[in-house]
Amino acid sequence: MFFLVLADAGGTFLITFMARPRVFISSTYFDLRVVRADLERFVKEIGYEPVLFERGHVPYGKDEALEDSCYREVSSCDILITLIGGKYGTQSRDERHSITQKELKTAIELGKQIYVFVERSVHAEYRTYIANKEVVGFKPSSVNDIRVFQFLEEIYSLPAGNPIEPFEISEDVVHYLREQWAGLFQRLLVESARQSEINIIEGLQTTASTLNQLVT
Repeated sequence: MFFLVLADAGGTFLITFMARPRVFISSTYFDLRVVRADLERFVKEIGYEPVLFERGHVPYGKDEALEDSCYREVSSCDILITLIGGKYGTQSRDERHSITQKELKTAIELGKQIYVFVERSVHAEYRTYIANKEVVGFKPSSVNDIRVFQFLEEIYSLPAGNPIEPFEISEDVVHYLREQWAGLFQRLLVESARQSEINIIEGLQTTASTLNQLVT
């Protein structure tokens, strides 16, 4: 949220509170730090608020685990962007998922708007994994832990509405998000106009009913 300060004709200052969508950027850090920085810059440019742990945007409390602070911050955001590369990342407490994976699962459970991007090399080898996951000794070359593919399989099994897009460079992600968010804004405008039409029709119906009562 940010403030817009205006002055009216009488010199009185008016403070308007303007809400900004908060965008949580989730991924392993060292292998994807350049993409994270590019996404942070893009999110700021369009007037949204990026949330990245390396920028100190996640407040850590002394009485809770660090990963719990991340999950709590996900709950306060409007959008979650997950970048999946070849690194599994830091193990979470449940021992079945990494912290990055748990951040995505938290967003899904809370019904947040999510966007999942997978490095192209990982995305390409995923189909090979599906065909060979029962083969003893199968070792993928694009990931450091088979659980990356297992989690992708889990994501693909979710209901529709969670887009998964491959990417090679930051611009691939930025271009996709720009198109998606422009589409969401256009749909909002259409729905707002439609609601105005509904209000007019309801007003006319009320007026007609009143006139009928007067005639009666």
